Amino acid sequence: MNTQNNNNRSQDRLKALLGQYLQMQGINIKHNFTCLNPNHSDKNPSMTYYSDDNCVYCHGCGARYDIFDLYAIQQQKITPDSDNHVSYQFKEIYNEVAEYMHADVNQFKIKLEDALQNKINEYNRRLIEKAAKTLDKTDYLQKRGISQELGKQFHIGFIPEWINPTIEYKAGKGTHQKPTPRLIIPTGVSSYLARDTRDNIPDAEKRYIKLKQGSLNLFNAKALQDDSKPLFVTEGELDALSILEVSKEANALALGSTSNIDLFLDTIRNIKRQAIQKHEAYYPTILIATDNDSAGQLAARKLSQGLNSSYIDNYIVDIARNCKDPNEALTTDCNKFADTVASTIKDPDNYLVGLLKRISQHKEKPQFIPTGFSNLDQVLDGGLYPQLYVIGAISSLGKTTLAMQIADRIAARQHKHVFIFNLETSKDELTEKNLSRLTFELADDKSGNPQTARSINNGSWLDYPKESKLVMRAVEAYSKYYTYLHIDDGTESRPSAKDIYSRLNIYCSKHPDNKPVVIVDYLQILRAIDDRDTDKEKVTKSIAEFKRIATTFEVPVIVISSFNRSSYDNPAAMESFKESGEIEYYADTLIGLQYRGIDSEDSNLDNLKKQDPRNIEAKILKNRNGRSGVSVNFAYYPKYNDFIAEDD
Repeated sequence: MNTQNNNNRSQDRLKALLGQYLQMQGINIKHNFTCLNPNHSDKNPSMTYYSDDNCVYCHGCGARYDIFDLYAIQQQKITPDSDNHVSYQFKEIYNEVAEYMHADVNQFKIKLEDALQNKINEYNRRLIEKAAKTLDKTDYLQKRGISQELGKQFHIGFIPEWINPTIEYKAGKGTHQKPTPRLIIPTGVSSYLARDTRDNIPDAEKRYIKLKQGSLNLFNAKALQDDSKPLFVTEGELDALSILEVSKEANALALGSTSNIDLFLDTIRNIKRQAIQKHEAYYPTILIATDNDSAGQLAARKLSQGLNSSYIDNYIVDIARNCKDPNEALTTDCNKFADTVASTIKDPDNYLVGLLKRISQHKEKPQFIPTGFSNLDQVLDGGLYPQLYVIGAISSLGKTTLAMQIADRIAARQHKHVFIFNLETSKDELTEKNLSRLTFELADDKSGNPQTARSINNGSWLDYPKESKLVMRAVEAYSKYYTYLHIDDGTESRPSAKDIYSRLNIYCSKHPDNKPVVIVDYLQILRAIDDRDTDKEKVTKSIAEFKRIATTFEVPVIVISSFNRSSYDNPAAMESFKESGEIEYYADTLIGLQYRGIDSEDSNLDNLKKQDPRNIEAKILKNRNGRSGVSVNFAYYPKYNDFIAEDD
């Protein structure tokens, strides 16, 4: 940590020498001066030195450089890319700047791998320049509906016999790579996409059709600087080029991969922050045009939420219509695609069309997931929807058991994945409770006695043939679906709501067509998102994050909540929930479990607890999209961890 802090301080000291560096070049830093970007023919001095930020900024081309960037441009003759980005090995430039400015700062030790990466970067830079001269040697762009003129505008090129330089340099020459013809689409000075242009690619090589080289960069990122036109954001580079091919009224940028969402959001936030610092207006309109598959739709929601949090105007648009992506739409019907792009620019919201499309998708693939309890499903309009459910109860009433039984039935009957984040019960204990319930459900006159979770754990059943056979039947039944239950044992390391978001983000990004159900047990003992938060702030931030999970990933999220101590002898109500105001606000459906009869004048809690089975009712206190103010009844056998719906 100390080394990192020292490095940061040394970098800041060198950055602060920018004014002195400029004066050494004969530049009067009190006035605007000619832009130092070699790609900008600056007839009217338009570059300004900002001492507060230790940078220079060109009001003409948008270039923004610190002392390291300028040294790389002026002393190392490194040419910025079309996005004004300067690519160089930072540690080497840092050391040279320190010597050039005679600064007494710590210098970096250059490792062998850094030197190797320098060689690869230099190779990539030369390859991009070479490829741009031979674009006419391929008709691949024309096959994808894109003109050579547009390709040349973005310095796209072609290499007839391309080999992976990273493998070549790191594994050593003579690795016997098979050369392939590749379209080279630059994303930076030394980074690019190498796209296989063969018509027939062997199945074994299809995973290598698109290979990235160099650092991760956005394609046409400079378009973010211009807020005078709406900006389409696509996944693939060819998709962005497809939009630019048919329209001059908009810009287009490609993520290159949905994994670059954070890079895009960070970039646009930085541009907005810089504009605010300079008291300049920056009001871009972002049109999110990701692919028409589940992964693309998930990426679109993430992008929109990130932009909304920064108050940046954005719309999720469908310009591919019935095609997979914009480039397929272009090659299928160019005129129709051009019309769609034009109409989207004029009316990006196009709300009714989008609504009808979503309704059609819901008809083909129902959103709800039955809980397995017929009475509960009936009041929930069929089951669980992609929204936030909060279940609350007093201690030991069975809220964890009910949630686990719902998880079991979803996994067993529908083979859907369920993520269970339990913070007070271990995975072994939950599994033993599930097996106990199964022995209770499978038991009959001929079988042995059903087993409690404790008896299963201590193995006493192993001494009795009938009980052993019954437990093994339960194990066999459980083995058919338990892999769909992802139990995260939080008893040792409690997660925060953000940790749970990250876990779901990884899973849903890899399996966008297999959306899970999420159960969190329970809200009040989650680790705080910020350790400085009060209990109220912790609940507020956590429940808001769970709402974000339900919305972003379009999954049902069930959060279990405890009740206030003052509510233990009273009927379940909205105010029963701890920090109830925020829970009530964010929850789509709020369910309170209570002993049936607790709301009668002569009720006695101790007597209600002694019932076997216990009579439990689930009160629907809030239901944003359905019936509320109704109850469903259960018989609860706590000894065997089993809820039975009254209808069953």
